Amino acid sequence: MGTEYKSKKELDDEDWDRYRKKQNDIFERKKAKFEAEGFKCKTEGCGKSFMDYNEWQIHVTKHQDDLKAAMICNQPKCGQKFANRRAYNEHCESHKKELKLRIVNSIRSVLLYNKHGLLLDAFESEFRGMIGKPLPYKFLGYNSMYDLLVNWPEVVEVTHVGGGQILLIGVPDRKTEHIAKMVGNQRDTREGFNRRTGEVLSRVRGDIIHKIEKMTGRKTRIVPEFMKKQVEQLIGVEMFGTGLLLSEFPRVYNQEFAYPLDFQCYGFHNLEDFCFHGLQGSAEVDLDGFSWKLVPVGYKRSNISSQPTEIPPDVKQNIKKLLSENPFGLSGPSFLRR
Repeated sequence: MGTEYKSKKELDDEDWDRYRKKQNDIFERKKAKFEAEGFKCKTEGCGKSFMDYNEWQIHVTKHQDDLKAAMICNQPKCGQKFANRRAYNEHCESHKKELKLRIVNSIRSVLLYNKHGLLLDAFESEFRGMIGKPLPYKFLGYNSMYDLLVNWPEVVEVTHVGGGQILLIGVPDRKTEHIAKMVGNQRDTREGFNRRTGEVLSRVRGDIIHKIEKMTGRKTRIVPEFMKKQVEQLIGVEMFGTGLLLSEFPRVYNQEFAYPLDFQCYGFHNLEDFCFHGLQGSAEVDLDGFSWKLVPVGYKRSNISSQPTEIPPDVKQNIKKLLSENPFGLSGPSFLRR
């Protein structure tokens, strides 16, 4: 009896079920903790618990007002007291700068690992799940999370994808540029890291997808060393002693290594671009008649005459005229017919 393999959809559904079960377990633990403790005040020396959220919020706000009136810093592990209001305000601003830097790093850590970005509502839940608490936009003086993100273009690209959905794409800095490039070189898919984002992106128009890919197009146009070694190994096989036809290259590569030659994920526009500019130093492209072949570095065909025939001037002139009439080029068979 042969082995039965599950389809990609079945595997995705199983992953989704496991994820939902994990989230449900987290929710149940939080619910049990809340039923036992309620909303607990975390102010040092207090520790009161409230079952009603509004009562807890009023209580916490009163603590904040009392600390502000006494010019005592209300940030955890600080509690510094000041004698004048100016020094107190400057100290509070320094905390805001530190917090902004941490938030910027947290936003990038959430968004940069999602190649095609995250929807705004998905980002909110992903941020809370990864960092452990919601984005404190009010502390930084914004009315909503959207207002904060729109005003930080150096951190987030905000774009509307239709249907009232907002897509967020991380903008790297110098410290995180290498991460963005690694993610950008990953295989292009529409699933995305977040299931909800993947579902929305699978339904948007092609021009919007192109716009998104342009914003996230941090391709390096650098072929990994392992792939160069694979190509060297392939063209070194005896049966390709006179070179491997470029038209056959993707099929042979897939047959030999059991996965497709996905050159576009490295930023190359087509197979010729990949072979000419990506494989330099590992392989060369040689024109044999009207067919391009992939050959080892330094390869020389033995049947090339040492004294090439001189092309008559009238033939050169006709070729020049033919090419000027066809600025986008001609295929080999078309060139011969013309």
